[in-house]
Amino acid sequence: MTKLSCENEFCIYQKNGNCIFESVQLDIQGNCVDCIYINIEKDILNNLKEKLLRDL
Repeated sequence: MTKLSCENEFCIYQKNGNCIFESVQLDIQGNCVDCIYINIEKDILNNLKEKLLRDL
C-alpha cells in the first residue's frame, strides 16, 4: 500500500504527513474532496503561533 502524502495539518484525515485514506478524490482545482478541517478559533491559533515564535 502506497501512502499518499498530505501537508494539510488542519485536515482530520492527515496523520504524520500522510493521508489515512488509500485513495482520494480531487476536485477540478486539485483539492481533496474528502478533507475535513479542524475548526480552531483565531485567538487560540494566534496564541499558539506566538508561543511557537517565542520558542524559536
